[in-house]
Amino acid sequence: MTQKGGYQGPILKNNHVIRLKSSGGHGVWRVLTCLIMLCLIAGTSQAYSSDNPTGTASQGVQIRTELYLYPEAGNSVSQGDSGGGGGLSAVLLWTHSFTDAVTAISMPTDGSAVAVGTAGGEIALLNSSGNVLWTYQSGAPVTGLGITAGGSAIAAGTGNWIMMLDADGQILWTMDTGSRVLGAGISPEGKYCAARTAAGDILLTNSRGGLLWKTQPGSAVTAVAVGPDGAFVAAGTEDGSIYLLNSRGDVLWTRDAGSAVQSVSIAAGGSAVAAGTAGSTVLLLDNEGRGGAVWTGDDPIYAVHLDPRGSRIGAGTGGGYAHLLNGAGVRLWEFGRVWSPEGENSAVTAVAFSSPPDYLAIGSDNRNAYYFIFASRTPPTVILEQGTVTPEATSSATLLGDMQAAPEMDSTPGEGGDPAPQEAPGYSLAVALGAVAIIAVFRRIGR
Repeated sequence: MTQKGGYQGPILKNNHVIRLKSSGGHGVWRVLTCLIMLCLIAGTSQAYSSDNPTGTASQGVQIRTELYLYPEAGNSVSQGDSGGGGGLSAVLLWTHSFTDAVTAISMPTDGSAVAVGTAGGEIALLNSSGNVLWTYQSGAPVTGLGITAGGSAIAAGTGNWIMMLDADGQILWTMDTGSRVLGAGISPEGKYCAARTAAGDILLTNSRGGLLWKTQPGSAVTAVAVGPDGAFVAAGTEDGSIYLLNSRGDVLWTRDAGSAVQSVSIAAGGSAVAAGTAGSTVLLLDNEGRGGAVWTGDDPIYAVHLDPRGSRIGAGTGGGYAHLLNGAGVRLWEFGRVWSPEGENSAVTAVAFSSPPDYLAIGSDNRNAYYFIFASRTPPTVILEQGTVTPEATSSATLLGDMQAAPEMDSTPGEGGDPAPQEAPGYSLAVALGAVAIIAVFRRIGR
């Protein structure tokens, strides 16, 4: 019998229902599902990959950089009007008043003491707290004074005499120059003393007061300084000349300062000479006399002090200001203006500082000595930050060290630099493969 049309139902055999190709259908579904998932995973992973050609570096490169943060400098301390600026901040630790004008001041390398000379003939040593350790009355105005680097001895010019005192204020020796001493200094290690006299002499003595040599440059000597081991002596004259002499008193070079030289200072090894002039100029010269004016103020320069490396210059002016300059003449710090007890303008007559210049002392004809400490110079704080640069063409082989390739990012101007959406290079292929898989599924179902 032949049957036509309609579904005849399952075929019964041995009391079991048999469904045609049921197990094969489940297998196809599983295969197609896995294929779709693999396509989507491949497309997604490729969407987040870099589209960089092999052998070339990304146009955006992240470089590990160091940002140094220094403590921000505050305003310089001042008494009276502040002249502003600089970049360093200092604290005035103490002020000590004397009976007479301060004419000379000096400090050992570590800033642990301050030696002071006055117009009344007093030589005094104070500690870093401003306490007077001892005083000595010389009997004549102190016209020049210096202390050794370690603070073990002090040389002073007073009357016709050069004298040396020990750290306790005891006289070690004196020397009669035969003429009024107008200035004196001592080498850092204390082996030599230099002086200038009203007779126009520059002279050098040894550590026992013995005269080594004496010379006259031809004009009244207004300033003198001696370097380590007496190897070099710097001098300034009334006619505006600066001289550098060797250990035998021979003139190595001379330089015209343009106006009367009122103070000189010499760096270690004679590597540099600083001078202050009546023409309000600070000069810095090298060991061959090359250089010139690095700073010009409004008032005569009464005092200069140069650090051993020749990189810092202290200057005191007739207008009542003290300045700390770098070797290029940039003002790092200023103090002033100083006034007399009667409210009149006074001059800064002497300047000295430690090495490095963490401590600074000045003297004034207002009878005061001032002692400053600069802000602690701690090492800078280092912060690592990521900066991005865009090289024009760089091979990947040249990206060394801390340089790491980064994906190129396009940003839309004016929108905070947020990256613009990009189509992943593998995304289209993944969609195509997924579509093929879905079509295959429906065709299978249609069968």
